[in-house]
Amino acid sequence: MSRLAAVLLLALLSPAAAQETAADPSSDPLVMQRRLAMVLRQSTQHYEAGEYQTALGLLEPLQGAAGQDLSVLNLRGAILTKLGKHEEAAALFQSILATNPDYFPASFNLGEVEFLRGNHAGALEVFQGMRRRDPRNELVRFKVFLCQLLLNQDDEAQKMARGFIPAGGTPAWYYAQAMLARKAGDEAAANDHLSTARAIYLDGGCRLFDDSVATVGF
Repeated sequence: MSRLAAVLLLALLSPAAAQETAADPSSDPLVMQRRLAMVLRQSTQHYEAGEYQTALGLLEPLQGAAGQDLSVLNLRGAILTKLGKHEEAAALFQSILATNPDYFPASFNLGEVEFLRGNHAGALEVFQGMRRRDPRNELVRFKVFLCQLLLNQDDEAQKMARGFIPAGGTPAWYYAQAMLARKAGDEAAANDHLSTARAIYLDGGCRLFDDSVATVGF
């Protein structure tokens, strides 16, 4: 084959090779992004159903940039938290915050891990930091209130509770009143407040607050 023929053959083959590469969906960033979103959605569904091992297994094959995506790391940490692997979960949340200190889900989950480990002072520090960045977030403020109550900072907790609005955007006021009543030994009043909250805030509006008080021992 002459040199000219070889050059012509290469010229004819190159566009085909380029088209073949472009046709490979695994190299398309948009396709990869959609696949990642699908895995996150499926894993989250299993997580919310309490199927934690299945949810974790869906994340395991993710490699490279997808495996280091902050949403993936955060969800993995949340699953590990549910599995009781608090040290591993905390390490993941801390690694996320080292990359992005303002990443709300990781900050919240780190505070939750410390709370579950019984480190209420550490949890309070995390939630207070979040409150300074987002002073109107009622769930964060409720977490601050709950930590203060468990640390016997009753005056601060009472002051925080007075800042919640009855029948506001979240059930924080009702849950705060319930926890104050429960700590005072009035379980009937506590249950009345919780029942009222669940009657007002339907469609899972109380779920995060229920999770927050589930391990409180008074």
